[in-house]
Amino acid sequence: MDEGEEVWRGAGLDELHIIWNHAADYGADGGAPEGTPPGIVQLSYLLRVYNSAMGGGLGFAVKVNEPFRLKRAMDAMQYFGLAELAELVADLIEHDLDGDHAESRQDDLDTLLGPQDEALASAFHGGRDLGCPVGG
Repeated sequence: MDEGEEVWRGAGLDELHIIWNHAADYGADGGAPEGTPPGIVQLSYLLRVYNSAMGGGLGFAVKVNEPFRLKRAMDAMQYFGLAELAELVADLIEHDLDGDHAESRQDDLDTLLGPQDEALASAFHGGRDLGCPVGG
């Protein structure tokens, strides 16, 4: 257990929250360490773009993420069963990552995520095997 994980456990976070936090950190850093379970790697790809969009909007996410990162996020959305979100990202890529077009799709993103981003939370909590033990 690393130092960050000790702090998270001390704060009362459960295993799924710790996995989410690791994936978010890997996404922010741009890559997961060798040997990271595939589901966590996929989640990190998704969270890199998701967190950019939540921080500055869909236009911002397109601006700060290279095309390969958007493609990875799109594949990760498919991995987690979020096909409609993946289609939205595919549309952004097809429109040559045009920031204005991306901004025009912000309402679509908000609708697909649902209140309190329930679509993403549902996919994470009840979705694909993350390739690692959870709760143990």
